[in-house]
Amino acid sequence: MFRVNFNLKYFILCLLILAVCLSVSAQKKTVQKDVLATFEKNIEQGKLDVTERPLLDYALANPNNVRALELVGRLRLRQGRLEEAKAVYQRVVKLDAKFTTAKINYGTILYEIGQIDEARQVLNDINPAEITDAIARLNLAKSLTFVGEFQKSLEIADKLPLAIKNAEALPTLAICYQALNDKTKFDSLIPLAKKNVSAKPDVALKFAEVMLNAGMNPPAIELLRAIMTTSPKNIQALILLGKAEIYTKDFAKAKQDLARAAGLEPQSADILFTQAMLENAQGNPVAALDLLSKAAVIEPNSTTILREFVVTAIRANQARKAVDAAEKLLSLKPDEPDFLYLYGAASLQNSGLDAAQKSLERFMQLRPNDSRGCLALGLTLAAERDQIEAARQQLQHCLEINPANYEAKYQLGLSYKAQGDTATAIKFLEETVALAPNYSLALRDLGTVYLQAGDEAKARIVLEKAVSLSPNDADTHFQLSRLYNLLGETELAKKHLEMFQKLKNSGGNSM
Repeated sequence: MFRVNFNLKYFILCLLILAVCLSVSAQKKTVQKDVLATFEKNIEQGKLDVTERPLLDYALANPNNVRALELVGRLRLRQGRLEEAKAVYQRVVKLDAKFTTAKINYGTILYEIGQIDEARQVLNDINPAEITDAIARLNLAKSLTFVGEFQKSLEIADKLPLAIKNAEALPTLAICYQALNDKTKFDSLIPLAKKNVSAKPDVALKFAEVMLNAGMNPPAIELLRAIMTTSPKNIQALILLGKAEIYTKDFAKAKQDLARAAGLEPQSADILFTQAMLENAQGNPVAALDLLSKAAVIEPNSTTILREFVVTAIRANQARKAVDAAEKLLSLKPDEPDFLYLYGAASLQNSGLDAAQKSLERFMQLRPNDSRGCLALGLTLAAERDQIEAARQQLQHCLEINPANYEAKYQLGLSYKAQGDTATAIKFLEETVALAPNYSLALRDLGTVYLQAGDEAKARIVLEKAVSLSPNDADTHFQLSRLYNLLGETELAKKHLEMFQKLKNSGGNSM
């Protein structure tokens, strides 16, 4: 009897201990879940600084917790630290191949760092039918648009619950319809976007941005102004409205709306960037460069800002600044073709021919049929005295890519002009002018070669047209002075010589 009672008591004690252990385990999991939910909420709200340290500590203490690791990857993604985010997501996907959210974000990161084929493969490997969460399916549809899978994205978005399809999914549907040239269905979404102006202004904003990217400026402006009516302090709406007004050349209103936005948020890189767009649109690259410099201080690793800075610095003839910014772009994305091109173009303008040649040759390896890079490399080689034949071969390659590339023909003409091969120079320059009848520099140089060949009649026609197109080009006035002296028209010769000297002294030359 004693033995039976002892066994019974022991059995009951074991049950109690097991119950306590299960309760503690459940509580621990609940605490972990609550902590991770807090981390996720903070990341989505942009509270990255306050989240970083505790999240990293938690992930280090729980190295195989895929949910925690995914949040670390998401944090790095939001911070723009893409290579670190990529490494984290690689581990997450390895630990849990069915973690759909992680795979979607991993594909997005691959796209962001330029690995588009790899991103497409990762995203296409995801079976939307296995995703139970509608928002996760929407995120997959969004990511598929990044890699050009518009039909597949549309099929997913079209099957979403109606409440999501008519709201959060509208921008994605619009992108797909625009890419697939289905204007009727695109237009059918506009009334739905207007219905979201009050309830979900973020959705309406994203839809307006899609319209701007599609060149639908007037309806985008109408939608943005409706948003401003219900949300007068919506900074993002003001920025997009400013962009739309720049596109429609309503510069006064753009300046006013961007000033309102700056008053609400003085230290916004987006506002400064858009103000720089406004200055560039009005032909003020120096002012635009100053605004972009300020934007880069706020967001030093923004490739969008840095890229625009390089382009604007080149336009403003500030080649050293362009080179420095392009170097930073390449440090962020070493194999990005566009950044290699920009670094090559900036180095060429800055007379760094070796750096330009290396960068542009790498660009052409990645994009062998890009006429823009082909021409830039040709110009670089042409600037090197011992590379004239290589330059001509490169420029001929540009014509193989695009026979209508008049700039390549022009540069070939100049190369033969420089070596005194008048007949070949005339051939290429005449072909240039046939393709671009109002190209004043080509007209000027063709007139100069006609003079060298003793054909004053032809020279007169093209030089007089060149000066009418570009009256502030000093060299054209000099060639006209030579021509009129040869023709015995001394008063005209004197007039153009005076114009040449005046423009030279004031720094005027070519366009």
